[in-house]
Amino acid sequence: MEVAVDRPQVLLEDDHLLVLNKPAGWLVAEVDRDRTVLAWARQRALSMSADPQALHLVHRLDRDTSGCIVLAKSLEDAQKLGATFSDRRVYKSYVALTFPVPAVRWAEVEHLLRARRIEGGEKMEVVEQHGVLAQSEVEVLARGRRYGFVRVLPKQGRKHHIRVALADMGAPIIGDFLYGGRFVARQAKRVMLHARSLEFAHPHGLGHIRVHAPLARDLVTLFQQDGGLVPSALDRRHRRNRPKRKGPQGSDKRRR
Repeated sequence: MEVAVDRPQVLLEDDHLLVLNKPAGWLVAEVDRDRTVLAWARQRALSMSADPQALHLVHRLDRDTSGCIVLAKSLEDAQKLGATFSDRRVYKSYVALTFPVPAVRWAEVEHLLRARRIEGGEKMEVVEQHGVLAQSEVEVLARGRRYGFVRVLPKQGRKHHIRVALADMGAPIIGDFLYGGRFVARQAKRVMLHARSLEFAHPHGLGHIRVHAPLARDLVTLFQQDGGLVPSALDRRHRRNRPKRKGPQGSDKRRR
């Protein structure tokens, strides 16, 4: 299922947390900006006679990235959920369109990343030492004529984590000028990355949260235009007994 959304969409809500489907192009939060996820959620809370200032962002997504984002409804809930994310007790799944298709079907990749100042912001670069560890599982789920439909399971939440991982594999995300260059950037109006799903324990022991954000329509349409078919088993768990090496056409484990 895919949707075209021009404003945040509620995926799950209870007394302690709110999970939204963030549209591409929206900032999560910014001072003096009205068109942000946090501002939208607080305005919604106000319309429901709730305290808008009680809402807190638990994690962040880049402006171009669509998909699941979590907000807490109190400072206590924000602290508990923040600890869950920082302690890596969250299963996160992303999908991306890449050009070209990664050379291997499945890979575990590890990098050390360090931020470098550039004009207008920061860029993460792969270094040999004195960086932060970024680990991911990457799996090609489908192929178009030129593009790969790729699932990425990041183990941490580093800045530009997935964008760097795929670019370093020689398969940058379509639309990503920063890590893919001009030709890759011209293929789409945004970075084709979607936060597909989140799984984590409820902060008050009320069971296990599992939520999926419908695929963004622009991502699906672009892949279909390339002759690709979105796989039906999009959310199956990675096979835990999958061998870690299968040769050049199978899987690959690498450390940078």
